[in-house]
Amino acid sequence: MQQNQLSTKDLSYLSDMFSWNLNCYNAFSHFQEEITDEQIKNLMQQIAEMHKNSCDYILALIK
Repeated sequence: MQQNQLSTKDLSYLSDMFSWNLNCYNAFSHFQEEITDEQIKNLMQQIAEMHKNSCDYILALIK
């Protein structure tokens, strides 16, 4: 069974991508709680979910 290995540079890049997406997720989740307009609130929720999915995908790559 062949296993793929990540270089230090690859792992650093994935770590940065994870951090960016996590920060965006946290920001949009926070803004979602602050907004009263339901249409904008739903949009913020969708964007937060997109960033959460990206974090999940990145974590799956490095497992």
